[in-house]
Amino acid sequence: MKLSADELDQLRHRLRHVLWLGGTPCSGKSAVAHRLIARYAMQLYHYDRYEHEHLARREPARHPALCADTVLSMDERWVQRPVQALVRATTAAWRERFAMVIDDLLALPATTPILAEGPGLLPTDVAPLLTTPQQAIWLVPTEAFKRTTQPTRGGGPANQTSDPARAYRHLIELDLQLAIDVRRHADELGLTVLVVDGSRSIADTATFVAQHFGLTSPEADRAGD
Repeated sequence: MKLSADELDQLRHRLRHVLWLGGTPCSGKSAVAHRLIARYAMQLYHYDRYEHEHLARREPARHPALCADTVLSMDERWVQRPVQALVRATTAAWRERFAMVIDDLLALPATTPILAEGPGLLPTDVAPLLTTPQQAIWLVPTEAFKRTTQPTRGGGPANQTSDPARAYRHLIELDLQLAIDVRRHADELGLTVLVVDGSRSIADTATFVAQHFGLTSPEADRAGD
């Protein structure tokens, strides 16, 4: 998105009630988000659930990466492309979807905080919209944790190709490189990353994220009355 300074200030103000929980697959984002939603009075914006809607809204002139990627066969997408090409294509598609994410968030009621969760919420896109760095955090798994937990999630798109083993390797390597990129960009922007290595439970991770956001539990609110 290319916005003037005034437009960016206005958008930042309109999104001041949004908390951003980004990161790459197998980091526990969704599980953490659902724990937070169950405990605090917030709306959940789940990025992955909007994928089909975003694809339906794509336009060739505005979303070339989205359009190019979705016409490929599963073999062309996951088997034949080298990992770096996958990283570039995935990042480009996510960045094109981000403008749609903003439209989605602005359409939700602004009277209740929103927790926006998903892999496509990249630090470089989110950072200009933050009123404070406390509004955002990214979860990224270590390589060991990723390789340990990925099999429990199934083969996914790899099983829809002619070479599931190669496609699966590409999927793993894609997510690992995306995790490196997310961590590097967040560090460069002075934003918070929580590295997930399995040493924390989901409950403990949710507590860490809630504290980062400065969320106050209903129990704490009543105790302070």
